[in-house]
Amino acid sequence: MIRFNKNYKFNVPYGHKPERFAKAYVTKIVNQVKRLETIFPQNDWQFKCQSFEETIKEASEGDFIYCDPPYIGRHVDYYDSWDEEHEILLRDELYASGAKFILSTWDENKYRKNEYIDSVWKDCYKLNQEHFYHVGAREKNRGSMLEALLMNYEPLTAQDQKKVEYEQLSFVLPGMKQVGSMCNLQMEE
Repeated sequence: MIRFNKNYKFNVPYGHKPERFAKAYVTKIVNQVKRLETIFPQNDWQFKCQSFEETIKEASEGDFIYCDPPYIGRHVDYYDSWDEEHEILLRDELYASGAKFILSTWDENKYRKNEYIDSVWKDCYKLNQEHFYHVGAREKNRGSMLEALLMNYEPLTAQDQKKVEYEQLSFVLPGMKQVGSMCNLQMEE
């Protein structure tokens, strides 16, 4: 992770705890980098340095946008401050684009709740996942957080996904039985 504060200084603390860099963890990172090394040459990538407004305006219906803006209300100290005006502008631009979108943000922790989910993002569908933060200037600032994925379309739940998969796999003609999965069918005796 790379992040800068409003004084243009790098502000991700370096951990001096060797257990954070266990061999299995380093191997996992190396494998992910190797995978990207094979994916990148297969596509015509464009990297642009522009505002989120300009970027979202390039999207249209049929596109998919993923946003991970600074977490409003978390008292973060980024290069530029992220405030309610930015949050509302981001929402307006995303909806105006006509594209499907997912936005990641925080929902709540043991101290407070993200009030913007129920106001600015109230028309979105929400999925939650608990996450533990290892990065923080002080150890007391590290802890569990309920993350939220907000989207402008109804997500397929795990139960719905299993139902779709079951319906796709359970079509069997009379006089036949399903053996295993997919289309491995045999005549019933």
